[in-house]
Amino acid sequence: MHSPQPAEQGDYRERYVAFLDLLGFKALVQRAESDMVERERLLQILRLLRDTLCADPKLGLRFTHFSDCIVLSIDRSAAGLWEAFQSINLLTFNLLQFDCFIRGGLVVGGAYHSDQFVYGTAVNEAHLLESECAEHPMTLVSQEVVDDAAGYGTSFLEWFSEDSPSRHFIHYLRQYAEYRPQPALPGMMIMDEPAKRIIDFICHRLNTDTGRVLAKAQWFRAYWNRTVAVHGIFGSIESGVTKRYTSRGATIGVRRIVGGGKETGDNRLKP
Repeated sequence: MHSPQPAEQGDYRERYVAFLDLLGFKALVQRAESDMVERERLLQILRLLRDTLCADPKLGLRFTHFSDCIVLSIDRSAAGLWEAFQSINLLTFNLLQFDCFIRGGLVVGGAYHSDQFVYGTAVNEAHLLESECAEHPMTLVSQEVVDDAAGYGTSFLEWFSEDSPSRHFIHYLRQYAEYRPQPALPGMMIMDEPAKRIIDFICHRLNTDTGRVLAKAQWFRAYWNRTVAVHGIFGSIESGVTKRYTSRGATIGVRRIVGGGKETGDNRLKP
């Protein structure tokens, strides 16, 4: 019988752990069986799952994806929580460009995460938060994560939006809510195209989806309108809009590890 080495035993420690689920993935797989357009969309989504995130040994950032799920974990520290926010935000941003919602849970607790295995009480709790509490396309965070963020500073609290009192989730529409076209700074990404793609996708969902799937689109409409459209930079999402937008293509965000350390500024969005 194999006896675990001390390094393996010591790797079970407190970490921030996110369990993320792609909503509608099973239905997409079914449609991809006979629809070449949906098959290409499915492949794009799978590539994004593989390529958007990158491990960062310095912060203990690791991720494992299987089928329509991702487990992400990182050391419990201020830098670790900030990176967790950015990683989840970027993945959500990218997948929205292909009309794919993410639902998740982010908690803090004991976990072991290697290339071979991922387990722990925090993994169980993150999955429970995602599957039984989040309901809508959001990454819900535990109260302990909120408390940590408050202790790290007000800039961390800006990553949260509220679904209802005491229900905080990662504010993944921040880039749209905070975007201002002027002044046009060097290297600044113009956000009009990705915003128009999202508005088009959700308007189409509102016209075609039913039941619980429709409810998710309605929730997203309310989230967009109260946090993004309210500023007047981008339009609102409304029911009954039937004209489709002809997009120039998706805008995809990237993050990299460079020279053994994270290129922290590399949050560029590339069409």
